[in-house]
Amino acid sequence: MRSFHYLTVKKSFLALAASIVFLSSCIKNDNNSITTTTDLKSENGKLATDWVVLSLTLTKEAPGYTSPVAARTFAYLSLGMYELLVPGMPEYSSMQGKLNGFNRGTMPNTKQVGEISWNLSLNEGMYKLYKYFYRNSSPASLSLIDKLHQNNLDVYSKGLTTDVISNSLTYGKGHAEALIKYAETDGQAEAFLNNYPDSYKTPNGQGLWVPLNNQIKKPLQPYWGNVRTFLSYSIQETDMIAPPEYSNDKTSVMYAYAVDVRNKVENLTKEEEVMVRFWNDEQEHSITPAGHMMSVLAQVLKEEGKDLGFCAYAFMKLGITLHDATVMAWKTKYKYNTVRPESYIKSNIDNEFIALVNATPTPEYSSSPSAIASAAVEVLGNLFGYSYAFTDRTYEYRKDIDGSPRSFKSFQHMSKEVSDASLFGGIHYRFSLEAGEKQGISVGKNINSLR
Repeated sequence: MRSFHYLTVKKSFLALAASIVFLSSCIKNDNNSITTTTDLKSENGKLATDWVVLSLTLTKEAPGYTSPVAARTFAYLSLGMYELLVPGMPEYSSMQGKLNGFNRGTMPNTKQVGEISWNLSLNEGMYKLYKYFYRNSSPASLSLIDKLHQNNLDVYSKGLTTDVISNSLTYGKGHAEALIKYAETDGQAEAFLNNYPDSYKTPNGQGLWVPLNNQIKKPLQPYWGNVRTFLSYSIQETDMIAPPEYSNDKTSVMYAYAVDVRNKVENLTKEEEVMVRFWNDEQEHSITPAGHMMSVLAQVLKEEGKDLGFCAYAFMKLGITLHDATVMAWKTKYKYNTVRPESYIKSNIDNEFIALVNATPTPEYSSSPSAIASAAVEVLGNLFGYSYAFTDRTYEYRKDIDGSPRSFKSFQHMSKEVSDASLFGGIHYRFSLEAGEKQGISVGKNINSLR
């Protein structure tokens, strides 16, 4: 009898414990309020990567989509993608309450949504977001958004009831509208219309940067360092030490760094020239440095066959990282207003020197491509492993450069090549690359700590 009683009590305890675990999971996960046609983990990530790839095409053509503007857009698009899907991802949580200005309750309540299709909802949400962020695009570009939206609508509506389709579209649209309202609170909703503000006056003085190579002859987004970041950073993380003091003395540190740049440019191999042009992402009508990193991620996600939820999570982590790294680099640029190598070399070393590629109309220090690439390394390494080998096919379609696919032993290998390209191209000193790398690593590690 004692044995039977013990077993009965034990079974009752186990049943109670199981009930508590079940109830706890229900309380912890509000996602049970949403009924879906399929489990999100069973959905292929193609829909997410297709929309991101389209954003690269649109960015090249959209008027005013300079590097900082593009990085901001990639961040909000990918955050919108993630927040729309996270209610179906029990192992993940919303970024509400974790990002600056992104307070709890910013996104719609998911209760009583009704049955939805994740694919249809995401497609509708992305459509609304893209039509908003790329509203300044040409009719041809806007038609690409319409086409992708309609094709996906046709594919993912098959076999669904009218109610499910209606619920899905309503859910996607509601999340997109909420994300847009949040994005507008950073004050940069029309940044693409004012890349070169007349209100900014370039400082004058020996060794200070002035725009020379661009046609507009004005500084690019001189106030961008004040734009809201998604995370908050300490002074130590954002405020790099001052670059070497300007001097034209042949024994000075500044002179030595400039000679280093001149020697690299003057002695490039054919392969190094190809590398420089491959990573020359800051020019007009380019996908931008941030876009290139998004392209790399999209390729890796396709290669790995990741599910829709993981793709959204990965794009979100990288997107907000690229934006914050850009802001940090811009803050440093306009604090020190360091002269570009080409100007210094022409004035003090070789008046016939010409950089291989044109620098953006911003001060030199620190290097934004290095900051962006290094930040991306931290996030990509955290997602796939720091020794992950891959091939970048971003530019294999291009005819104006040798866009042959480039293979890398790791993400760090890629980041080093990005920095080398800026040095070999004649647009950055080595000390600026090191500062940018430090900034990027700091941003990436902060983003990786998000849970």
